[in-house]
Amino acid sequence: MARVAGADPFRDDAPLVVSVRIERQGSELVASLALREGQGDTRWADGLTTTSACDVLVAGVGLAIATQLLRAPERGSAEPSPAEPSSRGPTQAAREPSRTPPPAQATRDAPEQVGRAVPEPPRPAAPEPFTSSGEPSKADPSGPWRFEAGLGATVGLGITPGVAAGTTLALGVRWSDWSVAVEGRGLVSLAKEVEGLPLGMTAFTATTVGCLRGRHLFGCGLATLGAVRFVPEDPWNMRLRSKALVGVGIRLGCAWRLSDRWSVNGHAEAIWIAEDAVLRRHVDPAVTPPPLYWTSPPLGAALGLGVTASY
Repeated sequence: MARVAGADPFRDDAPLVVSVRIERQGSELVASLALREGQGDTRWADGLTTTSACDVLVAGVGLAIATQLLRAPERGSAEPSPAEPSSRGPTQAAREPSRTPPPAQATRDAPEQVGRAVPEPPRPAAPEPFTSSGEPSKADPSGPWRFEAGLGATVGLGITPGVAAGTTLALGVRWSDWSVAVEGRGLVSLAKEVEGLPLGMTAFTATTVGCLRGRHLFGCGLATLGAVRFVPEDPWNMRLRSKALVGVGIRLGCAWRLSDRWSVNGHAEAIWIAEDAVLRRHVDPAVTPPPLYWTSPPLGAALGLGVTASY
């Protein structure tokens, strides 16, 4: 060991210093080993543990130190080795084989009960997964699902006579690039009469929306069910007020994320109205068929702007 290290490695002033610490942890004996440069830099560190006797652990410590020092390149001896007897010349001493056991033989003689105690170095963290939209997926401690709540302003055309405006409330869930939500919408028509007949008109709808979302753009399919409420000033002049409204449609929009929780969005949608709302005037059917006042058009449209919170 002194020939390899250049000096006695157990001395404090040696260019290579070996330190060994043995302590008991529960039912085990743990040894900590370190090989340091004279300047204090650590070249090698290791640990051993065993549940056997202390001499078993000491034997393993010696083997580990010898193996590490034999792997290192030899250094010139810092101190002269003890003088050989005068009867042995330098040539005979050089020819004499080394008595240090080879590493393979020393390994076979090592106790098998000694095991490694130093834990493995920490592995680098796995890269953050990305969604198909190119955005890094947000880690959620509760699982892959995220709840979303939204509130927005909506302008609609075709659902009521004239242009209607109102608000939309949405509750849903999102997983990766997919989301499903249920929306409730209330609209008030800005028109105050239909063909000269003064009346107030409101609409209430419930819509199921399924969306595929990209980085900013999203596309949705939707199905809506609702009712249109007509409030004429002269109710005796009205014969039929069919309130039901059923339709399906598509929605396209953009979303901008403000933070990890908040985002704003805008969208446009088109709805095919399968079940019309109908408004008719009351007349004598024996004289003439009741004239049609208003019925829902085949297509309706809406524009919306809102804010969404994710949980």
